[in-house]
Amino acid sequence: MAHQPLDDLELETLEAFLESDQVHEECQNFVMAHGFLTALAVCPSHPPEEQWLPVIFEDTPQFDSEKQEKQILQFLSRLFVDIQKELESEDEFLVPCELEMGESAEELSELQEWASGFMEGVFMTEQHWFESEKEEVVAELLLPIMVASDLFDDEEVIQIRSSEKLTQSCIDQIPDVITDLFLVLRTEPEKRPFPKPQAKAQSKGNKNKKKGGKK
Repeated sequence: MAHQPLDDLELETLEAFLESDQVHEECQNFVMAHGFLTALAVCPSHPPEEQWLPVIFEDTPQFDSEKQEKQILQFLSRLFVDIQKELESEDEFLVPCELEMGESAEELSELQEWASGFMEGVFMTEQHWFESEKEEVVAELLLPIMVASDLFDDEEVIQIRSSEKLTQSCIDQIPDVITDLFLVLRTEPEKRPFPKPQAKAQSKGNKNKKKGGKK
């Protein structure tokens, strides 16, 4: 059976469920889950659903029925495939939110939530991202997403974040960065777009508590 991309109504249903009282307060919302699944789709080794679904939900949701449970799990599986197919296409990758930062440190924008979800996916599959021959270029390509995620406090990220113009210039690169990361991690070496390595940013810690969560 051919894959059916999620339509607008199905996307709205999934988004509403992830924002509902049926899920844990630390459950990823839709944009965080999209970022998380994007990182897993970029990664050359995909963990099975039974490993990544609990990360999205944080705790088992209170489904109304077996029918709803089957529907929501199917929607998430199809979203993952949708993202994979988008990455494999020649089209520009579309981040499902505006490329903008929050107005204050207390209120994260959807992009910051998306980037936080993406980095959680990186942390989950970290051994496949930072092989010795790719480590520097992957870290360099990840920098715009790290800047957007609000999870890092190394000097390079702080310097970029101190300038609104530099920050915006950096996060505007994210759609292209996703494509480049996919090429670096999933294609032959001679086809990889290796930018000039710069200082590698360091994480505050892979076990950082998620920021954003449900709105």
